[in-house]
Amino acid sequence: MEQTKKSGLSTAGLVLGIVSICTSFIPIINNLSFVMGILAGIFGIISLIKGVGKGKSITAIILGILAIIITLSMQKTMSDALDTMSNSLNDFSSSIDDMTGNKTEELLANSVDVEMGEFKVTKQRYTTDTELNVKVTNKTSAMKSFSIQIEAVDNNGTRLHQDTIYANNLNAGQSQNFKAFNLLTSEKAEELKNAIFKIVEVSMY
Repeated sequence: MEQTKKSGLSTAGLVLGIVSICTSFIPIINNLSFVMGILAGIFGIISLIKGVGKGKSITAIILGILAIIITLSMQKTMSDALDTMSNSLNDFSSSIDDMTGNKTEELLANSVDVEMGEFKVTKQRYTTDTELNVKVTNKTSAMKSFSIQIEAVDNNGTRLHQDTIYANNLNAGQSQNFKAFNLLTSEKAEELKNAIFKIVEVSMY
């Protein structure tokens, strides 16, 4: 009777080893496979020490160890995949913020430099020429495009006019000069002579 119990222990270890290694590839379920792998190893070792069912015992130990190794490997792979997915989602979310103008201050601090000159009004015989020179520099290490919205306000902060500059495909460290507010009527040009020009929104893509 005692011999049968010992033999049953090695059989149980073998069964647990087979089940654990078969389920060790399945996410979440392999948490149970890990436990079954440990039990299979323990039952196999006990049976081996008792000298009963040597073949079954050794097989149970091997299967239990393999199940543990596969489970840990699969869980690490899954964890790495989830981390990669999480990082990708964070990068995508950050890119969306870059494109919507929600990170204007951060972009001006780290990604793009915008230098504005003086607003010039030149009266011709029949027309009035206006321009605000703007120099845009890509401070990132990759090719980027920028949309820069500039607003002209009076001393009370009331908006008088706005214009948008599109700096497309600037290489890393590259600068480009633009002219803003250059299609104004003579009345609007006169109104903007003493205006304050400020950047209100920057998008990067």
